[in-house]
Amino acid sequence: MENSVKTNRLALISFICGILALLSLGLYYVLFGKAYGTATGNINPLLPSIMDLTVPVRNVFSGAAVITGILALVEIKKKEGAEKGKLLAWVGILLGAAWFLVRIVVGLVFLLGEILH
Repeated sequence: MENSVKTNRLALISFICGILALLSLGLYYVLFGKAYGTATGNINPLLPSIMDLTVPVRNVFSGAAVITGILALVEIKKKEGAEKGKLLAWVGILLGAAWFLVRIVVGLVFLLGEILH
């Protein structure tokens, strides 16, 4: 007999959003490396465009990962075993929360740098 337990859609969305947030950071570093001129060391004018693209993408996906992950866990708990996907939801929440934590730490570092300078 086939197991009819389905994966919660919000858990899957949370996981995908967390992965996309992670990939946007990788995209930033790949494009950032290509933005530098190799011979002269000059910065390519594409760099501000790259940052303008990847930062909002990462912010949106990390927020969506946290919100949909929490909603997925609530739905999974309500349905009492009729759906699976707790691990996907937790990974999405952790990836999204990690970006928020990184932003806070970086902001504090810059703030302390300004205060101590």
